[in-house]
Amino acid sequence: MRNIFTKIGLIGLILLTGILTVSAQESTTLQFMKGMPQSALTNPALHNDSSKVVIGLPGLSGISFGFNSDFAIHDLIHKGTGMLKDSDVWDIENFHGKLKSTNSVELNTSIPLLFLGFRNKKSFFSLGITEKVVAQVTFDKSLVTFIKDGNAPYIGQNFDLGKIGINTFGYREYAFGYSNEFLKDKLTIGVKAKFLSGEAAFHTERMNMKVETAADQSYLNLSTDMDINISAPVTVKYDENDYFDGMNGDNFKAGDYLNQKGNSGMAFDFGAVYKLTPKITLSGSIIDLGKISFKKNLISMKHTNTYKWDGVDFSNSVDDSKGDYVDPSDLFDNETDKMKDSFKPKKSEFGAESFDMTLPTKIFLGGTYEVNKIFNVGLLDCIYKNGDVSRNTITASGNAQLCKFFSLSGSYSNISGSSNVGLGMAMRLGAMQLYFVSDNVLALNDLTKTENTNFRFGMNFLFGRN
Repeated sequence: MRNIFTKIGLIGLILLTGILTVSAQESTTLQFMKGMPQSALTNPALHNDSSKVVIGLPGLSGISFGFNSDFAIHDLIHKGTGMLKDSDVWDIENFHGKLKSTNSVELNTSIPLLFLGFRNKKSFFSLGITEKVVAQVTFDKSLVTFIKDGNAPYIGQNFDLGKIGINTFGYREYAFGYSNEFLKDKLTIGVKAKFLSGEAAFHTERMNMKVETAADQSYLNLSTDMDINISAPVTVKYDENDYFDGMNGDNFKAGDYLNQKGNSGMAFDFGAVYKLTPKITLSGSIIDLGKISFKKNLISMKHTNTYKWDGVDFSNSVDDSKGDYVDPSDLFDNETDKMKDSFKPKKSEFGAESFDMTLPTKIFLGGTYEVNKIFNVGLLDCIYKNGDVSRNTITASGNAQLCKFFSLSGSYSNISGSSNVGLGMAMRLGAMQLYFVSDNVLALNDLTKTENTNFRFGMNFLFGRN
């Protein structure tokens, strides 16, 4: 019994760690980098670049990628010791010890399609179009506890495997920004309005599992309760008995995804920058306050079920010389098929309900101290909120404009107890600016051992810069 659920659980964990390898959050090192137009991504009132015109081309003005999680892949899969030193081993015991009561793996990526910005005296106007993907997987530690210990410690009990959440969506953002200086140039206030077009989404309103083992171990009940919403250019397939038989995406085209209409939403960025003294500047902002309503290409499913497992009879799997011999693997496959079939939703359990996806919201509070005309130091607190998951990042940075064409930033961040060293560089070649920034640059050497990192790189064209 334990082996069956261990195999089922390991399959799920493989999927979870597969998602982990492609997961992001906006860089905190980026905000105080000198000469960087992208500082306005974390505060629409903050302009570290003095150019009169900024142009960003499709894909070139800043691809962002990274991940945040409550564990590292290395916690689960790593090189063994002794005879297994050259092999990858699954370390469930170590993985279990690293987990919190609720754990998450998160992804936020963006690819710019267009950016235009221009300055008119004390005002700055901007237009940006960006493709974005947000994904989050959450699961409770109790799920891994059951995989590790099996059902033996819970005989005669109803064991809750906890909640599993899978929430992912892609969308296009049309952002219009404006900022202006007030109070004799001491205060700058910025706002950005974002019109959002949802392209696809997968949302679990509810996904719970429970296991009950009879006191005499004669049976095991596995119960599920699911409420799932999907928006995508696909259709549901059913078998001859009107049970779920997969998704049909044979007619899917990239254009169907990119040109999706009818899933709309709005979000706002608000920011302020105040020059407290000639050397001290304070800033604060709230980013991505909004949501998307998905109303097109909808698939919703509400399903509850209980499967009673009476065990497997291996009496005919001992002597392979007998005519009625049954291979143990065939018994396992048959039982797995029976379990899978019993949890198939019926056609009557599907519908087409609209649903909302809330954007992850970020709050940035910080300030800089100008040591001299070339160098300043910054301190920034970023509060990140995505559904039930929250994260706090404290970043200290040193930022230098070493010459007219080169700026350099170094940072140290503490992300919910994890220490990271960041690096940012920007170089101008005439009107063209190349840049790279990461909050955990050392992690890029081996992503399997890190719990969080991000990086952004790209190219800007700057004109009329002081």
